Amino acid sequence: MSYEFKSAYSKYLDSHYDGRYYSGYMTDHEATSRAGEKLRKIRVRLGLSLREVERRSLQVVAERQNRDYNLSRAWITDVEKGRFVPGTFKVASLSVVYQITIAEIHAMYGIDPGDIIKDRMVFRPPKTHLVTLSGGRAPGSESRMGDAGKTVPFESTNLLSRLVDIWGEVPVPLLRHLDLRRCLYGYIGTEDRTMSPLLPPGTLVQIDAKQTRVQKNAEPKIAGQSQFARPIYFLDIRTGYACGWCEVKDGVLTLIPHPDSGEQTKTFRYPDDVDVVGRVTGVAMRIAKETLISPGKTTQADAPEK
Repeated sequence: MSYEFKSAYSKYLDSHYDGRYYSGYMTDHEATSRAGEKLRKIRVRLGLSLREVERRSLQVVAERQNRDYNLSRAWITDVEKGRFVPGTFKVASLSVVYQITIAEIHAMYGIDPGDIIKDRMVFRPPKTHLVTLSGGRAPGSESRMGDAGKTVPFESTNLLSRLVDIWGEVPVPLLRHLDLRRCLYGYIGTEDRTMSPLLPPGTLVQIDAKQTRVQKNAEPKIAGQSQFARPIYFLDIRTGYACGWCEVKDGVLTLIPHPDSGEQTKTFRYPDDVDVVGRVTGVAMRIAKETLISPGKTTQADAPEK
């Protein structure tokens, strides 16, 4: 295979791979040209030839066992001339070889993480789900198995990042009550009105994963008693998650919605079609101001006037 054909084929593959994440070409060619020129100046300042950048990227390929990290000489030239926008793997490889952060590369192409964070709350998930960490685990899952003191600070950072993904910001009262040693966290989807108005869409819930047995005869019996006095459970219903009051009888779990929600009760074969993830022990929602409510406890707003 001739060098010219190899080069053309390499350019085709790089364009194909970048198309997974970008459209291949940006309409603002001037902006991409400026970004490419900045990358070229960094390479020159470091004293790296095109061949040397390619060689070092192959080391990244070997370490990660992924050819997508490869930076061919033809591809580098095209990027520096503004013909291509680097894809995800290419940006990571450039970051390693040029010893700059991924955020710095993104900034060259006009991507400001701060702007993205502001827009996150506009795209809140429609379905109820557990808030997982970056590795796909639910918070607290590792700390219950090992040395909690060593894992919690790292998990706290990851959990806060996921909460920002959902809400765009994290209420201060919630920060004070994060308990990753014992609790999981869930999000009530924007289309889930099962417990509205008690738990409106967009609510974050704290879950005690040790309380998985549905209590019998748990309805409030005292007049005026808070609706939070009745246990609320977070459920895995196989096709997703649900949250609400529950009853179990004769192998059937009934999910009971709030009477003002307009939703119907749902039944599941228990435990074949549903698992109880845990009991909701804390609620964070937006009302007049940031609020964290612990079910079973009277909030200041609910307290009778003296």
